[in-house]
Amino acid sequence: MASARLSPTANLLRKSRLFALPQALTPTQEAASSKAVFESSTATLPHPIRAAIVTPQSSLVRGDWGLKRALPAKSTSEKSQRPVVRVNALDTYEHVTDFESAADHTMTLEKFQELNMPMSLPSKVNYATSIVPRHQSPFETHLDNSETSKGLGEPGAKQYRHSGPWLAGQTPAEFTAYLNQVRRQKPELLKKLRGILVDQRFAEARKQAQDYGKDIDAVKPPTISDAEFTRYIKSLRENPFALGPTVFQLLDLPSSPAVPSERIGRKYYQSPATKLASAEYAISGPPKTHPSVGLSYTRSHALIRNHPSYGPQAFQRPVEARILRPKGRFRGRPSKAIAGIGGIAVEDLNALAFVDQGTPPGLTFFDASIPGGAKYHVTPIRASVDSNGRIGLSSYRASASSKAPYGIEDYKKPQTTNISDAAQRDATMVPRLDRLQNRPHFKRPENYAGRKAMAGTEDIARSLMDNLNSRQ
Repeated sequence: MASARLSPTANLLRKSRLFALPQALTPTQEAASSKAVFESSTATLPHPIRAAIVTPQSSLVRGDWGLKRALPAKSTSEKSQRPVVRVNALDTYEHVTDFESAADHTMTLEKFQELNMPMSLPSKVNYATSIVPRHQSPFETHLDNSETSKGLGEPGAKQYRHSGPWLAGQTPAEFTAYLNQVRRQKPELLKKLRGILVDQRFAEARKQAQDYGKDIDAVKPPTISDAEFTRYIKSLRENPFALGPTVFQLLDLPSSPAVPSERIGRKYYQSPATKLASAEYAISGPPKTHPSVGLSYTRSHALIRNHPSYGPQAFQRPVEARILRPKGRFRGRPSKAIAGIGGIAVEDLNALAFVDQGTPPGLTFFDASIPGGAKYHVTPIRASVDSNGRIGLSSYRASASSKAPYGIEDYKKPQTTNISDAAQRDATMVPRLDRLQNRPHFKRPENYAGRKAMAGTEDIARSLMDNLNSRQ
């Protein structure tokens, strides 16, 4: 069969790379709050919402990015050696292309890939113990399933996405709209509920035949009358503990958070055991994308880091973490330290592990005397993405054995009070340590600098003569 002929315009749009760009995502909206919210319109978003665009070097010289008009070199090629842009509006009212640099997310991706970290499913990390959380890859067969996957029929299979919404994360308006949608689908849902009842009766009949030693293959699916189906619906309405799992199965809803302890003694609609790939998804909601989000496709930590001089290493090369906010009180509450590792802000930097190794300078309070800012080395252990698309990186402080092969040492502040110079002198007077040496307590004369230099020269000569006499 001959293919249909396309018009020149349709053929142009079909081969256009501009029309192949995915649609921009909706920015994440913060929950409504009566408290003061401090936000920045220019801050880097937790995850990209627009595609990053690059162009070959030959086209970059002409400012050709494949868009409607050329982009100025002052904002692209002259500003960065590897310019990457994202387009906010292809054409505005002023007949210009609204674009901005996309180096923030692209550089974060490159830095993360240098860590050689596989993606894991979200799990809590307890820094008070030395137990490393178990790594669960989102690419495992029994976990990498959606509502349309064929592997859901296998025993113990879990999924990271359901066809129904997460009710705990809906607003009252969204929940009302979803109820109206369910009411319109009532005939299809009743037919599906009848099929669930048939499967239950058929499973019970096969189990009973097996117990009595009868032929299981001879058992046929039972026929449910309208009266039996009506009695079944009434029994579900009278028993919330049975109605809850049935509703979740019928509408394919993700499991809700755990019931508060104050409602355990009351009757409530119980949800079934979670079928989500991670237990954290039942608290924060299922992920909006795949749990790996395309950051890494490595399935395990089973990699050997081979050092050219010392051979295989148990740990990877430590990376440097910059302390962004020290410990203290933030907005009236005690806060944990926040550090940046590869462009990712990490909270709770296992402060309990610093007891035996010493607290890094600048972690307890801000210290402006540290050159280049407060930093120390860490060893990343787990990386995951939560339901809101934020990267969660867990790390431990790098040990001495992991830093030794690479000759890495953390910064140590010099001691301000040192008595080594005073101990080497034959003087009966010991200087005070709570006061800086050579601090003038009187008005300096005009030739004070010359006298000080002469006194220093005399001290050095006297010390040298004393050493020569002691050796004789």
